[in-house]
Amino acid sequence: MLYADDTLSIGPNSMENLMELNKHFKLMEPSIGPPKLYLGRKISKVIMDDGVWAYNISSSQYVQEVVANVEKDLKERGAVLKRNATSPLSGEYRPELEQSPELSPKDAAYYQSLIGILRWTVELGRVDIC
Repeated sequence: MLYADDTLSIGPNSMENLMELNKHFKLMEPSIGPPKLYLGRKISKVIMDDGVWAYNISSSQYVQEVVANVEKDLKERGAVLKRNATSPLSGEYRPELEQSPELSPKDAAYYQSLIGILRWTVELGRVDIC
């Protein structure tokens, strides 16, 4: 059995390609159609100034949901996100002097999930080319 939760086909024969794929792997009928959301990215069709159409991909919806979830989690922990921060760490922070206690397994897993979310956010937004 093969399971994939995201498949995207864009091009002149995309529907034919999906129907061929559907012969071999069961596709969920409601999901077959023009793309709206793919891997957390919102997809919309746009017409360029020269009349050519293209797809626009935006990660803003994913980022908004991530921020809302992180704010909710932090609120439950009695903390908040710092507003208008210019750096992730204060200028006075010295990692060589760090003496914080080691994280519990639960907190370590939470921290790792935050790093995964951050990595995926960067991948979605392609910060390197924006």
